[in-house]
Amino acid sequence: MRSIIKSKKGSYGDVFIFVIMAFLITLFFGLMYYGFGKINEVLTTVEFDIGTGEHATNFTNIVEDTWGEVYDAYSQLKILAYVLIFGMILTILISSWLVKSPPLFFIIYMFVSIAGIIIGVHLSNLYQDLLLNADFGATLQSFKGASYMILYLPYLAAIISLLSGLISLIGLNRSPREGRVIT
Repeated sequence: MRSIIKSKKGSYGDVFIFVIMAFLITLFFGLMYYGFGKINEVLTTVEFDIGTGEHATNFTNIVEDTWGEVYDAYSQLKILAYVLIFGMILTILISSWLVKSPPLFFIIYMFVSIAGIIIGVHLSNLYQDLLLNADFGATLQSFKGASYMILYLPYLAAIISLLSGLISLIGLNRSPREGRVIT
């Protein structure tokens, strides 16, 4: 465990990756939920009996016993999207605590953070357009926590950038020997 923490270099693209991945996770899970909802509609509307006589079974009953259970489990994608986005935020903050880089790289960090915030603005606007879509928008609106985070993605990216930058610059994880400048 000590070797993982020792001489950690860190990643300056965390906020940039967070913005893109938060959008893609929500969009992917929304597409999955939407697609499986359409499959559920088709399968539950089929009306015919399988077999004859006393062994006849209605297809709708078979679908409810098998596919119905699977489809009910897909509603957990709404919570999973929110948890993954929140987990990425915690990971960025923990990673910034483990960074042992000099403040010289703060300028690079600022440029990457500003680029992440600008990309976040565009992705947030794109997501807002998807929410207004007649078919797919209702599905994305049901992802309440993830949708809220994506709609406020630029603000969230700015706050995460600020906090992770401060945490990495303060150097809470550095020993006194690492903080000294040798002249």
